Amino acid sequence: MRRPLLVSLLFALLCTGSQAQTLRIATLDWAPYVGPDLPGRGLASRILDEALALNGDKAELVFLPWQRALNETREGRFDALMPAYLSADRSRDFYTSMPLLDSQLGFFRRRDHAVSIVPGDLDSLRPYRIGVVRGYVNQSAFDAADYLNKEVVSSDWQNLEKLLRGRIDLAVADRYTGYQLLAQNAPALRDQLVFVEPPLDIKPLYVLVPRKRPEGEALAASLDRSLRTLRRSGRLQQLIAEAHLETAMRSREVADHPVVEQRPAPATRPAQHLGSTHAPPARPELLSWQASLL
Repeated sequence: MRRPLLVSLLFALLCTGSQAQTLRIATLDWAPYVGPDLPGRGLASRILDEALALNGDKAELVFLPWQRALNETREGRFDALMPAYLSADRSRDFYTSMPLLDSQLGFFRRRDHAVSIVPGDLDSLRPYRIGVVRGYVNQSAFDAADYLNKEVVSSDWQNLEKLLRGRIDLAVADRYTGYQLLAQNAPALRDQLVFVEPPLDIKPLYVLVPRKRPEGEALAASLDRSLRTLRRSGRLQQLIAEAHLETAMRSREVADHPVVEQRPAPATRPAQHLGSTHAPPARPELLSWQASLL
């Protein structure tokens, strides 16, 4: 770590005032990113803890089923929700900041059951039974493709179990979550499932702050500044490396202004392909605190 960046981290810690607070953060059991029994409660939790500590704040994690965590945070019953994907609907209800890290979302299949998927072409998924988790945001075009045969379950592990039993052909899951669940729950069967390359999408993982929360925009701005400090100092990359997690950051840099660069535009019609030759939609306007970071 370079000396000036180390000094900036120490200065931020020394300058914490009397307004330090404990934030109630809704979350879910989602290894390896977060979990009550994981070291440091998971990689996303460790990153969040260090970002909050720069302002003298702490996180009290409340583990809930995902749909309940999302709904109750949206209503302002929690200070924030993490880690979460961003969507057009969620961007209307939440403030956000720089992502904690990226994940790789895609399909698992049985090793002994070949599938013929054309990257970027959702039509190639028509022949298959696809397991998805209730309340999860996946890839926007995939979520809009109501012509696909999707079977809804309550958790990633239920999806993988169904896949192992041959009750579905594909299970949508984060790459590292899928392999960790297999290692924990069915290590003898781990090699029976494989992740389909390439990923369906590279998904940044965010802390979502409800717009209904008083001073929610200020909290999102504070988190953004702290996460950028961790990134500039190299500490963010160090935390990820210590987790021994091969991340999507190696294939795509985290967006400098995620709400501008990554927030999906509201769709006017369901898309049928992952790729598009149309011009990208106009960028939304920056919030005041985001504009100050340019």
